[in-house]
Amino acid sequence: MSSREDFEQLRLQEQQEQVALELELQRNRTISMHSHPKLSEYYTHMTAFLSLAIFIAALLTILNISIYLTTVSRLRRHLNKPLRIPSIMMVSLYPIISVAALVTILVPYSWFMCHTVMHVMFMIGGPVFRTLLFRYVDSEQNYLKETSGEPVTLATPPCCCCCLCLPMVVPTKAKLCISRYMVWQMPFWQGSIMLIMNILYYRDRDLYRQVVFFFIPFIIMSIVLGAWSLQITVRMITKLRGDYQLRKKMFCLQLVVMLCKLQYLILYEQLNSFKLGGEYPINHTIHKQTIINILILVEMVLVSMLAQSAYRTPIQVQIDESNQN
Repeated sequence: MSSREDFEQLRLQEQQEQVALELELQRNRTISMHSHPKLSEYYTHMTAFLSLAIFIAALLTILNISIYLTTVSRLRRHLNKPLRIPSIMMVSLYPIISVAALVTILVPYSWFMCHTVMHVMFMIGGPVFRTLLFRYVDSEQNYLKETSGEPVTLATPPCCCCCLCLPMVVPTKAKLCISRYMVWQMPFWQGSIMLIMNILYYRDRDLYRQVVFFFIPFIIMSIVLGAWSLQITVRMITKLRGDYQLRKKMFCLQLVVMLCKLQYLILYEQLNSFKLGGEYPINHTIHKQTIINILILVEMVLVSMLAQSAYRTPIQVQIDESNQN
């Protein structure tokens, strides 16, 4: 009887060891599927797909930079200095995002840092765009003089549904100051969060996975407040400068968040439903990131062309010269 019990215990122990071994193999397979290879391993095992992707990414980046240089050349000819610098800064967002996407393909391990650069472009673009809006009317004080207390609606995207009950507001210096703070909080608030997330990601990946979801509500709230303030400001300035394509310029800025943040997060999860690539080092994650960043590069070329069209107005220098004549 004792020998039979010993045999059962031994058989049970072997089953447990086999289950543990299978779990360990599955865990290692999952790690190899989603981990980033070293740079030497990445280029040693380079495939035809990745070589073609790098070639296409480089061409798209050069095309985006060419569009940018053409746009900057035109802005330098047609705008005076107060509008020239913020306008050039706004159209500079898209080639920087393209370079970040290209670096992600060339150095896959840097994807989170490059994704942060894409995110930072909206944080910087928001305050710069607000500054540009009020320079179209010279200043905030001049806007208050020109409008003479005309009320402004607060029911604008992305808070148009929840703000229907709010009354129209007459702009004052204090309310414009609140609007300014709503936009300027983005680089400080989100910049601090993204810095912490980068440190956690590259120092302690397990801790990053545990706390990342706690940061997401704060990032979303910050983006919503900043975008809401910018939309209100665009409506205010459009009443005075309706021929400056301000909504089109705002849409170009919003595409940074929609394509580089929202689309990135959605595709990053959706592509996990498909088996891409093979085993480590050219695994599923490498193919997934490459596909997403190639898509972003194509979209940034289109957005750069849209921004080039949006910033055709105003043609300030020619107007000033004709007025002098």
